[in-house]
Amino acid sequence: MSFNAVLGGDTAKDPPMPEPTRSENPNVRNVQRAFEKQISELRSEIGRINKTIEERGAEITREAIEAASARASRAARRVAAETQSISEVARENPGTTGMALGTAALLGFVVGITVGMASRAPARRYWS
Repeated sequence: MSFNAVLGGDTAKDPPMPEPTRSENPNVRNVQRAFEKQISELRSEIGRINKTIEERGAEITREAIEAASARASRAARRVAAETQSISEVARENPGTTGMALGTAALLGFVVGITVGMASRAPARRYWS
């Protein structure tokens, strides 16, 4: 069946479309091989791109870990220095340190009593 007959063309006026011959089959195979080669090349390129992205991601992660580690080390050194200075002040002034800790304990006790009394249910009066 010709192309024109399928489309409903007038076969009397239009010359019939030639049917594919065996000589065209090698061309089709060549085109198919070319497409397959291009697809293979694209897959290889995608693989290389994925590998590059993976390597870059690992590098960024490594850099972030190193930066976070450096910041944590600096913070730990600062805390240690502050702790040392507080310890020295406490050793030099034991009376003042005791007074400060005693005052803090007394304030905590007063706040605890106040909160406890405020959250207690009111007493019922049976004689009203």
